[in-house]
Amino acid sequence: MIIQKKRIRNISPYISHIQNGSKIIIGITDPLRFSTTLKRLGFLEPYQKGQSILPASLGNISKYNAEGKIIKHKDSPMETAYRQIDWHWTEWHGPYRVEQSKIVDVPYKRYPRSFIPPPSIELMLSLNAEDIFLLTAPALEKTEENNKVLKHVVNLFLEYFGECEFFTENLEVILKTPLKRLNWVVLPQGEMPWEKFRKEVEPIVKSAPRGNQQILYYRLKTVNALKPDFRAIGTGGFHGYIVHGFTENKLYVLESMYYGNATYVLSELWEEISKKTKAEILNEKLQKARVIHRVGWKKKIEELIKGGGEKNGK
Repeated sequence: MIIQKKRIRNISPYISHIQNGSKIIIGITDPLRFSTTLKRLGFLEPYQKGQSILPASLGNISKYNAEGKIIKHKDSPMETAYRQIDWHWTEWHGPYRVEQSKIVDVPYKRYPRSFIPPPSIELMLSLNAEDIFLLTAPALEKTEENNKVLKHVVNLFLEYFGECEFFTENLEVILKTPLKRLNWVVLPQGEMPWEKFRKEVEPIVKSAPRGNQQILYYRLKTVNALKPDFRAIGTGGFHGYIVHGFTENKLYVLESMYYGNATYVLSELWEEISKKTKAEILNEKLQKARVIHRVGWKKKIEELIKGGGEKNGK
């Protein structure tokens, strides 16, 4: 059954014919007819089976899928939060006018917020038994608990393509397709001068709010000064993520242009990190440290890297 709508509100009528406990694969047939959309999602030509990516945000549903969402609790008392700004002022040193600047924390009142992690549903190009291309999400079991995520996946496809269908046959063939994740672009390895690296990340930083750009440059320059020998830039749904790697210490510093107010330090081999979904990467259990963007951030980052990750940066 092919669903052709803008959005569904209830998944039950569409899966009532499928036995409970069965595996459901949601996707579309012949995705190459949506070649322009595939490119926007982050897939690369020539399209090949096994290509998998956390798709880029093209609307509200896909933005939630890639970035999660914030819930504001307006029924609770306001709290004090902090944002960092690049503060500039002028001093007179005798007859000379001197421009000064520094990073400062600015307090402000806001309603308490809860972060809902992104579902991070990845899409994969596959071939069925007739060698017809399919674009599919991971298989999900039909259970009451999974109704919410099944509905989300359907709406994700509807937002991207305006249609989707359920696949329950040839499940083994689809699931055994080897993954070739396209979520990261690895830059040339070894030390890289700041001015050269700045040019690499400039398009990403400029996509952030203008008031945040100098702060982002400051953080990236700080980590780059510690001489990482590995760098990767996120694509698709990982757009805005930048990784600095210190391979000798097995430490990887993850900075995001959008998510949260902290820098994440992971302690795994890159080969393992690159296989993980965004939800897995942001899982606190996998983090070596989470360094809040506040005064003292630079010192904690330097201690973590120079100490080989021995100190907790939370």
